[in-house]
Amino acid sequence: MKYVKMTEKMNMAIINSGRAYQTWDMNNGLPTYLSVILYELFYHERLSQKELVERSGIPKQSINKGIKMLQEKNYLICEYNGGDRRVKECYLTKAGIEYAKTKVGPLFDLEDEIIDQMGVKRVEKLTELLEEYSHTLWKLVKEGEKS
Repeated sequence: MKYVKMTEKMNMAIINSGRAYQTWDMNNGLPTYLSVILYELFYHERLSQKELVERSGIPKQSINKGIKMLQEKNYLICEYNGGDRRVKECYLTKAGIEYAKTKVGPLFDLEDEIIDQMGVKRVEKLTELLEEYSHTLWKLVKEGEKS
């Protein structure tokens, strides 16, 4: 407990960043699960429902709801990936890509503005440190489960 002030400050920064994304979603009329699907599939051409859940931490039911909503509007297609008949990969249609640009494009611009203000090198270092912290935390949590 010798670093409690430091870890609390860091955890609050992470939590507040998450809240800022949720507020952005709400202000832009997007449920977070829909925002995440559009965001992830815009950057990654194909992801399975399981990958969307793992990447976001959002419940499977919510991701599935968003997938169904986007499929109904012909913005998203899910199909078997050829090898494993249990896994469907989802991807945005051309109309879905345009919809994603309209809906989450302003968020990409906001993130670019943050990086411009903070500086690329600082954000790269921040990302590297957060990835290392997360990896180490998960490693220690999993080791604790074994004992």
